[in-house]
Amino acid sequence: MDIQVERAVLNNVAWCGMVCAAHGINPYFKENLWGLHSKAPTFYPEIITTSRNATIEEVKSFIENGEVSSIKDSFANLNLIPIGFKILFEAEWIFHPSVPDLEPLETPWSVITTEKELAQWTITSGLEDVIKPDLLKTKEVKIFISEKNDGVSGFIANLSANVVGISNVFSVGKDMESLWRDIPKIISFEFPGLAMVGYEHDCNLTAAHLSGWTSIGPLRVWIKSQS
Repeated sequence: MDIQVERAVLNNVAWCGMVCAAHGINPYFKENLWGLHSKAPTFYPEIITTSRNATIEEVKSFIENGEVSSIKDSFANLNLIPIGFKILFEAEWIFHPSVPDLEPLETPWSVITTEKELAQWTITSGLEDVIKPDLLKTKEVKIFISEKNDGVSGFIANLSANVVGISNVFSVGKDMESLWRDIPKIISFEFPGLAMVGYEHDCNLTAAHLSGWTSIGPLRVWIKSQS
């Protein structure tokens, strides 16, 4: 279980790095932290803990050198209240093994390949000006969409740390449970033999659980307190 969580964390760090690089932002690594010395893209953190051994002192040291408004506490084991942060949400890392015997999908899916397609995808998903066209050139990243008369669904997959990370899952007018059931089949076809990881909370986490995904560990996202 610990290895799965560590891979999920490293995969998420790699994905955040790709998003930041597409914005022209260079991340920095310290022993137990990944972070930025400038503002992160919308919805992304300036600091991510990469080890259970990360300390508040390390976080404070990083904060002193940059503009930090959000911190992803990857193992939910830090109390950041004393340094001026509050919990935005608590979530769980999730896991799904590769699917060995693939069955045909009832819903048609395709991969975004053009900037025009991506522009529409980002508008529909609420990620306009966040997911940049340069990510289409990254072979480890695939952006998926399903369009039918009854709605639109999508998600992003990234290959790193020997797993496939699933993020930015959305559905407009469609059932979330069926979406989470489709994802392992899609990924097992595109990336055979590789397990899938990600993190979710609230209704998306519930839908993932009902669709066969397993929680493997907690995390917290903190934001700077205004008080």
